[in-house]
Parts: sequence; structure tokens; C-alpha cells
Amino acid sequence: MLLILFVVLGYLAARFAVDWLARHAMVVSGAEYLILGLLLGPRGTGIVDPEQLRGLAPFFTLAIGWMGTSVGFRFWIPMLTRTPGILFRLSIVQALVTFGLVGGGLWAILHWSRDMPASEAALPAVILGAIATSSSLQGARIAAKALGRRNLAVRQLEVAAAMDALIAVLAISVVLALFHVPTSGMIREPTPTEWIAIAIGIGLVGGWLFHLFLGEERSADRLFVALAGAVVLTTGAANYVGMSALLPGLLLGFILVNTSRQRDAVGTLLAQVDRPLYFLMLVCAGALWAPSATDVFVPVLAFLALRGVGKVGGAYLAARFNNALEAFGPRWGLALVGQGGLAIALALDYSLSPAAIAPNLVFTAALCSVLLTDVFSARLARGVVEGLPEVIHLPEPRTVENGGH
Repeated sequence: MLLILFVVLGYLAARFAVDWLARHAMVVSGAEYLILGLLLGPRGTGIVDPEQLRGLAPFFTLAIGWMGTSVGFRFWIPMLTRTPGILFRLSIVQALVTFGLVGGGLWAILHWSRDMPASEAALPAVILGAIATSSSLQGARIAAKALGRRNLAVRQLEVAAAMDALIAVLAISVVLALFHVPTSGMIREPTPTEWIAIAIGIGLVGGWLFHLFLGEERSADRLFVALAGAVVLTTGAANYVGMSALLPGLLLGFILVNTSRQRDAVGTLLAQVDRPLYFLMLVCAGALWAPSATDVFVPVLAFLALRGVGKVGGAYLAARFNNALEAFGPRWGLALVGQGGLAIALALDYSLSPAAIAPNLVFTAALCSVLLTDVFSARLARGVVEGLPEVIHLPEPRTVENGGH
């Protein structure tokens, strides 16, 4: 009862503070819940026992799958087809530069400084690269609301965050398939390609069952029950076979947004549940966190530095190679520095995997990044959006004339 009371009081206090901070201090909500979890955990008051929280693994899996569904819901095909192709090119280049820089740098650090075999170092390095690639839109949304405008720069940030999430989810799914722990009772262990196909099949079946049970339902309560049931089914099946729940959840969200006649209602439900789940995950993650400075200080510091360089430098290189520096400026990547729910979901998903190597390092890097970036990400996003004109002119596509070289 004391724990419930403490969490409720902390939630209400932070909830009132969130609105004030967003309006006056331009601070993204999230870090305060992580600090609350730290206070509740063994590093603080010790009210919460990490072993008790580990028993809530099914809840974590559900929250992770819900995050994946929210990510998939961003990929509405009519909207994607109306988006200029240059926005996708800028976003993908930025994401790949960040992923490669952080993943490669952390692989080298883990391999040489910690004497970790190259094959083993690849697993946490790729996961850290995926976490570094993910970015949050909360800072950009707060900035756009504060400025009272929505120019093409905001749309570019939305596309970039979506591409970041897609690459991060694909990366963790592929690497967990490659390092999948052998399962007992099977005649033949599936190959990594087959594990990916199984995860994709789970997502597709979950989307099909949603429509099978939903039909033409318009009631918000029944929509929520059907949506929650689809997420529980897909995440539970993915967890049972030892795969990430993010890829099936992403496919479920993609199917829902493109085939459901209740798209707006389902999107509202996802958004209403998404933030509370994120806050609860932060509280639980903070209580589970037990960092060891001697083991993770250098890799975490390298992660934070390389991620900042990757986001800003990758965005600059993408704009320069696509002749878009004049349109979006050289520092639009600063608006992508903020981390959010997906970063926590990736870290938790990896920590729950039986194949996890150095999970404490990955967990610490993700939580430190959330703690640091939530404080100033909205201000950075505001600087980017405010510094660009209301009407942004995209560069003309390059064409080759007849006989040209």
C-alpha cells in the first residue's frame, strides 16, 4: 500500500509539473519518473525489490509490444505517398550514420578495452546502435506548439523519427534472431531467417485477428478491448518463441493504420495509453537500474558522445549530399537528440532476452541518455524550428539532360 501511495503521489506531482515545465521551461516529461523509480529502488529507499519487478516481465512485454504498435501506426501509406522523397533520404542517411557510428564505436570499445570476443561484442554493440538511432518527437511537438506553427521542418522531424524507429526495430529483431538461444523440444532449430519470418508471421496474424473480432465495431470500450487483445496475442506469441515483441507490434500497427475503418479512433486509443505506459516503464526501469561505474562508465560516455555526433553530423551530411542545407540548415539533427519511450522499450526488450550479453551496460546507456536529453531536447527542437522560415523550399531534383554526362 505504501508503494502504491508513493507511486500515485509521485505521478500526480509530476503530472502537474509536466504542464508547467512544458509551457514555461520547455522540458520534456519523463526524467522525473525515472528519478522516482531510482528513489524507490535499491539505490534509493529500497521500497521496491528488483526481484518483484522482474516478476512483471509479462507487463513489460505488453508495454514493449504497445510501443511497437504505436511505431507501426505512423506508417500510413496515403501520408507516406504525399511526403517528398527527399525527406526520406535525409532521414535514412541520418539514421544509418548514427547506427553505424555508435554500433561500430561501441563494438571496438567492448572488443579491445574489455577483452570481449568480437562475436560477443557485436550483440550489445548493435543493440546500443539501435537505441542511439531511435529518437523522440516530444521535443519537436512541444516546440511547434509553443511557436504556434507547423512548417516543413516539423514534418521532416516526424519522418526522421519514424525512420529512426523502423531501423532500430529491424536492427534488434535481426540481431536477436542471429543470436537466438536454442529452444528445446524442436526437431530442428530454425535459422535466423526463419526466426524473422516467424516474427513477421506473428504480426500479420495479430493484425488479421484484430479485424476478425472487430468488424464494424464503433464502441471505444470494445475497440480498446480488441486492440489490447491483439497486442497481448502478438507480444505473448513473440515472447514465447524468444523473439522481440517490437517487430510483430510494428507490423500490427502498420496493418491497423492502413486497413482499419476506425483508424482515427484506434490512433487515439494508442496515444492515450502510450504515454502512461511509458511513464510506468520509466518508474520500473529506474527501480531495476543498478549501475556499476567501474564497468560501464567509459562505454556509456562513448555512447552519449558518439550518439550526439551521429545525430548532428549524420543530419548535416544527409542535408549536404542532398543539396538541402539551405532548406533545413546545418543543425537540424539537434532536434533528434531527444530519446523517448522506444529507447526504454529497446533496452527492456534486450534485457528480457535470454541471449542478452552485458545487459546492464545497455540498460545504463539508455537510461542515462533519457535522463540527459529529456532536459534540453525541447529547447534544441525549438531552436531548429524557430530558425527556419515558415515556408521551406525544397531543392529541385537533379535531372540528366539528353546527351549529358
